[in-house]
Amino acid sequence: MLGENLCSLRRLPNRPTTLFVTVWVLFLTGCTHSALSPFDRASLYLSPAPASIAATNTPTFLVRDIVRPFNKIGTPSVGEGSCNDPAIYVDSEKPAVYFEARNFTTAKGLYTNLIYRIHFKEVPLGWTSLNLTAGRNPGLLFIYTLNETGTLLLVTTVHTCGCYLAFFPTEAMPRQFLPKAWSAAPQSVYGYTLPSSLNIPKETADNRIAFTLESETHRISGVTVTDSATRQAVPQQVKMQLKPMVDLYSLPYRDKTVSFFEVDGSRKGYVKDNTKMLERLLISWWAYDLHVGEDKAYSTHDKSDTVFYTSLKFWARKASDLKNFPQFLDYWGWQL
Repeated sequence: MLGENLCSLRRLPNRPTTLFVTVWVLFLTGCTHSALSPFDRASLYLSPAPASIAATNTPTFLVRDIVRPFNKIGTPSVGEGSCNDPAIYVDSEKPAVYFEARNFTTAKGLYTNLIYRIHFKEVPLGWTSLNLTAGRNPGLLFIYTLNETGTLLLVTTVHTCGCYLAFFPTEAMPRQFLPKAWSAAPQSVYGYTLPSSLNIPKETADNRIAFTLESETHRISGVTVTDSATRQAVPQQVKMQLKPMVDLYSLPYRDKTVSFFEVDGSRKGYVKDNTKMLERLLISWWAYDLHVGEDKAYSTHDKSDTVFYTSLKFWARKASDLKNFPQFLDYWGWQL
C-alpha cells in the first residue's frame, strides 16, 4: 500500500517548493487536527495488567477510526517476502502491547520504569494523507515512572522514532522535581492541547490512563484518567494481548525466529522496513542523520549503539538519549 501511495506522490505536479512548504508547515504545526471529545468515535483497546503490576499503572488506548487497518494496534510479525526472504510487517488483526520493567537510580532515589510499546501497520502517504512521518511499522512508547513506594510520578510518551515527546506528571510528583518553567496550564504538544498533570484518585483501584490516538498519524491527542464505568460505556472495545518485550527479538518464522529489528549494518537497532522517505528528504540534511525519523529498539535486550535521541538538535543527541533515562530526564529539566 505504501508503494502505491509513493507512486501517487510522484504524480503530483512538479512543484518541489510548494511540496516542501506544505510538508514543512505540517511538521511545525504537528499536523494539527480539530480535537474531538475523548470518547467520540473511538474504539477502546484494553490491555491486561502485567503480573504484580497494579491496573492503575497499565494504559488503555482510545483509537480513532479502526475501520482502516493502519489505525489498528497490531502485532509485529513475519511473512514471506521476495526471494523467499522473511518480510517484517504488523498484523493489524492481532492487537498486542509489549511490556518491560526497568529500574534506574539518581542522586535522589531508586525508581522503576514500566515500559509499554505498541505498533501499527503504517502511517499512510497519499494525495489526502501527506503525513511527514509516513512509513511502515511505526510505534509508540508509554513509560510509567514509579518511586520506591510504587507511587506513579511521571508518564512519558514518545513515538518509537523519538519524536512527539510528551511528559505528564501526576499530582504525586513533588513540585521541586518539576522543570523550572513547568506550568499548571494545559500544555501544547506539536499542535494538540494536553493536560500538564494527571490526577489519579487513590481510592479507586481501577483507574487507568486512556490515551487518545489520532487516525493515520497515531498522534496522542488526548490523555484522560478513566474509571471502569467510563470505560465500559465505550461501545466498541478491543482486548489486547500482553507480550514480553523480548518477544520482539524472536518473531516466529518457519522453523526459526527473526528479530523485529536490524541486527547488523548501518541500521542495527532500527525497526526493519521502516524508512521514512519524507523525513529523510526534508530533515536529514540539517539534523545530520540519514536515518532520522526511523523507529528504534528500546529494551534491555537491545545490544545496538543506536542513540534514541528525543531532540533534533544534533549537538544534544546523547544528552537527550532515552536509553540513558536519568540523563534524559536531566536534559529535559526533570529533577528526579
